[in-house]
Formats: sequence, C-alpha cells, structure tokens
Amino acid sequence: MANLTSLKLLNISNSDLNGSFPGEIILRMTELEVLDAYNNDFLGTLPLEIASLKKLRYLHLGDSFFTGEIPGNYSNIHSLEYLALNDNFLAGKVPASLAGLKNLKKLYVGNVRISINCNKFDGGIPPELGMLESLQVLDMVGCKLSGTIPTTLGFLKNLHTLHISNNSLSGNIPPELSDMVNLMSLDLSVNKLTAEIPESFSKLKNLKLLQLVGNNLYGQIPNFIGDLPHLEAFDVGGNNFTFALPESLGRNERLTSLKVSGNHLTGLIPRDLCKGGRLRELILKENHFFGPIPEELGRCKSLVDILLMKNTLNGTIPPGIFSLPDVNVINFNDNHLSGELPMQMSAASLEFLTLTRNQISGKIPSTIGTLKNLQKLELAMNRFSGQVPKEIFSLQSLYILNMSTNKFGGEIPAAISDCSSLTSLDFSQNSLVGEIPRGIGKLKVIEFLNFSRNKLTGPIPVEFIYMANLTILDLSYNNFTGRIPTGGQFLSDIASFEGNPHLCSPRNVSCSSYNHPRPRDHKVIIAGLTGALLPLLLMPLLIHVLIWVYRNRKIRMIERCGSWKLTVFQVQHDLKIEDVLQCLNAENIIGRGGAGVVYRGTMPNGDDVAIKRLKRDHGFSAEIKTLGQIKHRNIVRLLGYMSNKDTNLLLYEYMPNGSLGQLLQGSNGGHLEWEMRYKIAVEAAKGLCYLHNDCVPLIIHRDVKSYNILLDSNFEAHIADFGLAKYFQGPTDCMSSFAGTFGYIALEYGRTMKVDEKIDVYSFGVVLLELVTGRKPVVELVEEVVNLVSWVRKTTSQIPQPSTASSVLTVVDSRLNGFPLASVEHVFKIAKMCVENHSSARPTMREVVYFLTNPPCSAPGMTNL
Repeated sequence: MANLTSLKLLNISNSDLNGSFPGEIILRMTELEVLDAYNNDFLGTLPLEIASLKKLRYLHLGDSFFTGEIPGNYSNIHSLEYLALNDNFLAGKVPASLAGLKNLKKLYVGNVRISINCNKFDGGIPPELGMLESLQVLDMVGCKLSGTIPTTLGFLKNLHTLHISNNSLSGNIPPELSDMVNLMSLDLSVNKLTAEIPESFSKLKNLKLLQLVGNNLYGQIPNFIGDLPHLEAFDVGGNNFTFALPESLGRNERLTSLKVSGNHLTGLIPRDLCKGGRLRELILKENHFFGPIPEELGRCKSLVDILLMKNTLNGTIPPGIFSLPDVNVINFNDNHLSGELPMQMSAASLEFLTLTRNQISGKIPSTIGTLKNLQKLELAMNRFSGQVPKEIFSLQSLYILNMSTNKFGGEIPAAISDCSSLTSLDFSQNSLVGEIPRGIGKLKVIEFLNFSRNKLTGPIPVEFIYMANLTILDLSYNNFTGRIPTGGQFLSDIASFEGNPHLCSPRNVSCSSYNHPRPRDHKVIIAGLTGALLPLLLMPLLIHVLIWVYRNRKIRMIERCGSWKLTVFQVQHDLKIEDVLQCLNAENIIGRGGAGVVYRGTMPNGDDVAIKRLKRDHGFSAEIKTLGQIKHRNIVRLLGYMSNKDTNLLLYEYMPNGSLGQLLQGSNGGHLEWEMRYKIAVEAAKGLCYLHNDCVPLIIHRDVKSYNILLDSNFEAHIADFGLAKYFQGPTDCMSSFAGTFGYIALEYGRTMKVDEKIDVYSFGVVLLELVTGRKPVVELVEEVVNLVSWVRKTTSQIPQPSTASSVLTVVDSRLNGFPLASVEHVFKIAKMCVENHSSARPTMREVVYFLTNPPCSAPGMTNL
C-alpha cells in the first residue's frame, strides 16, 4: 500500500482494524485528499505522519480507541476542510492552533455516543476557534468541556450547526451568538448554563432546531420564539422556566417537536401548535398547565407522541385523540381530567396509553378493541365503572394492563385467555365478582398478577401452578374458598392470600368451615369413616403390590432407559442414562422457571450435575450439539443432553453457590461486599461478550437476569440458560415467541419482538443496577409496581442538585457497610448507558467489558452510608 503514491482516496472505514495506526504507510501518499478510517479499533496516539499530507481535505479518525492529545501539527494541514476525531479516548486540551485551519468547514471532536470512556478534554472551548471563518459545523458534544461559551463564536458567520451539549459549560448564553445569522441548529443541552434566553436570538431567522434542555435557565420563554419563521424543534425541558408558553407557538406552520417538560410553566396549552399539520412530538409533562386539552389536538393527524402527564389539566379528553392515525404514545396521567372516554377509537399505531390518576368515569368503550397495536394500557385510579370489556383481550400485543382502583364490576371475561402476550395484569381494588376463569392458565408469559381487594369467589385455579414465569401473585382480600394449590409456582413465596377466611392452607387437614360437623351431617361422617377404614382393609393387597413393584423396578428401569438417547460433550464426566434418570425426583428439584424444571443430580462417582428438564422440541438436538461445543470460563458448561420422544434433558455443570439473584435477594445479600459484586459484573460481562462476539452465528441470550448468572464454588460468575436462546441471523429477525423476564425487557423488544445484541445489553444494565441498589428488577411502591430502571430514573430525577455521586448515594444498597464511591459511580454510569431507551445509544458488550476492566484511576476512598 505504501507504493500507492498517486492515491487520492483511502477508505478503510468499518474494517475492524486494530493495533496502532500504520502512519508510516501513508508518508509516501503525497497526493492523498481523503482518508477515512472511521469505526475501527485502532489503539495508541493519533498518527503524527498525517500532518505531512499537504493536499488532505477530508480526515475521519472517529470511533476508535485513540488516546493522548490532538497533535498540534494537525494545524499544518491547511487544505483540510473536514476533521472528525469524535468517539475516541482523547484527552488534554483542544488545541488553539486548530484556528490555523482556515479552510476548515466541519469540525467534530465530541462524542456521538456519550459513554464513560470517550473524548474528555481539559479546559473549555478555545476562543480562537472563532477565527475559523469558513466553519459550518462545530460539534463538541459530551467531552467534559468547562468554563463559559466564548463570545468569539459569534464571528462564525457561516456556521449553521453548533452542538456543544453534554458538557459542563457554565455562565450565561452569550447574546453574541445571535450574530451567527446562518445558524440553523443550536444545541446547548445538558450543561450548567444560567440566566434567560437572550432577546437578541430573535435575529436567528434561519433557526430550525433550538435545544437548551437540562440547564438552569429561568424566566419567561420569549414571545419571539413563536415568531421564528423556520423553527421546527424547540426543547427546553429540565430548566426553571416560568409563566405561559407564547401563544404564537406553531403559527409558523413548521413546528414538528415541542418539548418543555420539567419546568414551572403554567397557563393554557396554545391552540395553534399544530396549525401547520406537522407537529409530531408534544411533551409538556411535569409543569403546571391548567385548563382543557385543546380540541385542535384531536384533529392533529401528524401527532406521534403526546405526553401531558403531571400537570393540572381538567375537562374531558378531546374527541378524535384516540383516532389519530400515527399516534404512538398518549400519557395523560396525574391530571384532573374528567368525563367519559371518547367513543371513537381507531388509532392503529397507538402502542402506549396511560390515563392513571385522573377522575375519568363511565364505561370503557368496546371500540378499544380496535387499537390492535396497543401494548400498554394503564387506567388505574380513576372512576371507571361497568364491566371490563372483553374486547380488550383481543389485543394480541398487549403486555401490560392496569385497571386497578376503579369501580369495575361483573365477572372477569373468559376472553382473558386470548391475551397471550400479557406479562403484567392488575385488576386490584375494584368490585369484580365470580370466579377466576380457568383459561387464565393460557397466559404463559405472565409475571405479575394482582386480583386483590375485589369480591371474587370460588377456588383458586390450579392452572396457576403451571404459569412458570409468574413472579408476583396477589389474591388477597377476596372471598375465595377451598384449598390453596400446591406444587409448581406455589413452592416459592410468590403469592399473597390474606383476607380470604375460607381458604385452606396446604398444611391444614381440613377447612375450618368443616371442622365441626352438625348432627344432620351423619351421612358425611359415615362416608368419612368408611373412607378411613378402607385403606386398612386393602392393606394386604397394597403390600403385595409394593413387593411386585420392587421386584420389577430394575426391569422397568432397563425398559425406560432403552427409550432415551444420551449425547456427552465433556468426555471426562462419567454420565449414564440410568444414573441421570434416578435423579429426577421431587426432592431433587432446585429450581423452576420458564425454561423448565431443574434437578440436582449426584452421579455414582460423586460429581454433581444440574439437570434441566424440557418438553421435547424437534430440531432442538442440532442446536444443542453446536452449543455443546461452546467453552468459556464464564459460561455454564453443557456436559451433555438426553432425549426421548417427549422430553429433553440438558446436563450442566452444577454451580454450588446458586445464582446472583438468590445471593442478592436472600438473607445474606447484605454480606455481598462491593468488591465481589464488581468481580461478578466483570465475569458475567465477559461471558455475555463471548456469546455476542465469538460464536458463529452469534447468540442472543434473550433472558439475561441475575437468576441466570450462576456462581461456582469460588464465586466465579457463569452465564446460564444461554442454550435456550435462539441464533441470530440478521438485523430484521423477529422471534415468533416472547422471551425475557419482566423488569429486564428492553423497550424495543417489548414493542416489536425484533432482537439484536442490544436487548441483552439492556438486560445486563438492569443486572448492574441490581448490584448497585440491591433491589429486585421489579420495585413495589405504595401506589404502583415499577421496574428498577424507572425507579432509579424517578428517584435520581428528584435530587435538587443531581450528580453521579449524589445519585449513587441516593440509590445504593444500604446493606453495604462501606464501598469505594468512584467504583460504584463507574458501574452506575455503565448501567445507565446500557438501559438507554434507544438501542443505538447503548454500548456493545465488548465495550462494556472494556469499561469494566478499565475502571477510573481515582483513589478508592471508602464511603459509608
């Protein structure tokens, strides 16, 4: 390649190249004009040799692992028009000498993916950059810049994009920025800026995007904002703005996005927001808006997201709002809305509908069954009445349904069994009567089920035993009768039955209502005595049968073994069919879950194995043979498998210290010190990284959780149940059956069931939050049950002066006696990256491993709560 002296364009982007950049190769490429090395794995410092390329116009070295400072001699490439060094690990100061690049039009030194390890520069924005008269784009996002915004940036008359968000810039917004008359996109979000929006910004007539979210700005939103002729997106959420929104907002007929959440705004919602018919995002949540929701919004066919929660809005919901063709999310919770729901419902794209904590009354229209893509329906804490419409259960995508704390009556519709995607169902605190439909057993993926505080009667359906994913079951304060089922999910403490006086505990011989028979019940007594004496009369026959069973046991075992086939992957383990089958007894059960029943088996040579019993799945054997070849120290080894026409048995190495979930949530969870938690996080990340990057084809786990991270005798972590994941073939693959566990499921997987590695990254982020907080993936609050991610976000958002340290100290596991704050902060930051709502913003597992194995260098001072 070094001999290509006349080469003008060299594109080695997206090539998985690693090691040091071979700078010596390009020394002889004196004619080179374009060098694109974007998205590789280069290490070391930026190549100094590039400065010798005097004709270079385009240089992209972004998204690698370059370290050190930006070389000062890059300012000698006077022909350079495009310079991108984003998303590396650069440090030091941004060189003021870059101001010598007089032809530079685009400069990217920030981070597209804001992560823990990224470009982190000392100091602030060099004022000298204001001398780059040709500059059109300046992107310095998320690279730890401090100080104030230089007023000299106002000299950049050709600049159309200024993005300096996610830094630590302070002070006011310089009025001089309004001199950038060609500016179209200005993003100053997530800094420490104070004061008001400058009135001089009224001169920015070309402005399309203005984002100031997450600062300490205050005052009134200027009226001229509504008069900017080209304004399309306005986001000032998370500040301290007061007074009303400008009435003129939207009258330019170009507005597509309005986000002002988390301020102290008041007044009415302007009526002309959708005048141009382009408004897609309306995010006004967490303010003090009052009055009715404008009827015009019910005719705004472009709307996609409408978030008006946590205001003081009143009146009725406008007709037409549930029939908007493109609306995806509607959230009106925590207002004072009243009246009945509009009868008209036909929003084909609506996925999330939340109306919790209002004063809405009346019946639920049967037309709700037309919302075919609805995934989440929350109507709790209102005044709804009538029967639960059976049409709700025709919604095949619905996975969360909360209708608690209303006045619903009648019986639970039998059609509930048709809603097969449900993972969370809450009918508590209503007036429902009758029995629980037996068809409820068809809800195979249900995890949270609450029927408490109703008037339900009859027996508790035995079908609950077979609902393998059920985590929380609350049937308290009803009128159930009979015996509580035993076995299956009832072996663990998942259920609540208090307040049902006619229920029998499994330990009781008989129900209390039958303990004192009346005289007229003599026929029952006689029948009971006959039943008691009959076994005595039959005893000789029973003894004879037992002897026959004993004599024929070996014969039957031989016949039984003959129908099984054993395949062994680890030859050093002496596994035999009859030894495995002998272990399939109830007393050997050590776990149950969606994947099957798990037994502990001890072989004649003393080796312990874990035996997972699954129903027969034809075609599974071929996959298992491949999985049996997977070897990694942080993945549970598959020793072999057995199968017959009905059943598969997977034979794993036994992990004597159980799972991380058991350890964290058990009585000894407080004894799991931070050093051990960090070690487990690193090891589990390495195992998951192996599945994603070193298996061909790569393996998506789809059910990463703390209970699938097992610990050996040395407390080394191993990823389990990977053998039940499906192989991933491409970015558009869609699974035919839902997998995962409530609390760990990424938003996009819940919506579309499309999978890639990032759904595992999200789940692993939840595991990291479990390690930090010590809490379960599902957190039970006074009024609701929320997932851990939502709880952390809500809890930390209420901190007066938020920082990573204050956030950690607010949510950290109180059982930790002492911990290195910097280390916990590090894991907390990684966890927040992993649980980003947008999958593209999450790191890969390879990056997670890199982050965890390269902790911050600050002194590990111990912190106590």
